[in-house]
This record gives sequence, C-alpha cells and structure tokens, in this order.
Amino acid sequence: MASRQDEIRALKGAEPLPSHRVVQLRSMGMHAIRFEFVVRLLRSSLKVDTLSIYWEQGNEFMLKPGIESVPRRLVLGRRKHVSGEFADLWLLCYPEDEEIKRLVELEIDRMVEQAMERGTPLTDEE
Repeated sequence: MASRQDEIRALKGAEPLPSHRVVQLRSMGMHAIRFEFVVRLLRSSLKVDTLSIYWEQGNEFMLKPGIESVPRRLVLGRRKHVSGEFADLWLLCYPEDEEIKRLVELEIDRMVEQAMERGTPLTDEE
C-alpha cells in the first residue's frame, strides 16, 4: 500500500491511481476544503447558513474515476453568492501537500474576504 506522500507524488506526476482511491481522495478533499471554509467564515463573525455552502455539481464530479482539468466550484449563498474555484488536483492532495494547501487557503481567504464585503446574512432570508 502506497503512503499518502507516494500518492501525492504520483498524482502530481500524472501517474494513475486506482479509481476507487481517486474517488476517496477527492471526497476527503472536498469535505476538508468545505470544512476549512466554514471554520474561517465562523471566525470572521459572519452570520452564515452552512447549508448554503455546497459544491456546484458535486454529485456529478465526486465519483469521476480520473483526474480532470476542470476546476470545481465551491459556492456560498443562493442569491448573493460567493464562489471559489479549486483544481481537481487540489481536491485530491489537500491538505497534505504544502504547495497545494497554500493555494487552497489563498482561495478560501479570497472567498471569506468577498463574503465579508457583501455582508451578512448570505441566505434567502435577506
């Protein structure tokens, strides 16, 4: 069984991993990124409906067996939405790869900043 660092090297080197492992890593990355976004929003004191934070077309791409070049969109809100784009490779390697972790966190910071500029709440109850 390959270590997590071996898997990251393989993914970054465009070497294939078993389909079930790609799906598992993508799912873990999606949950980790969403969780980190929620935590940062809460720390910013914004009033946020966490149910309105979702991966656009998440059910469609979560089970893809291979790496795709299409960026994935994480969305906050419904009417006054904020969104961020995350490369598929970022989902697969976050948070273990330091370079990718930095890129993901920059995008999350940008999203939080944008949410703060738009004010609260970011739900349909506005």
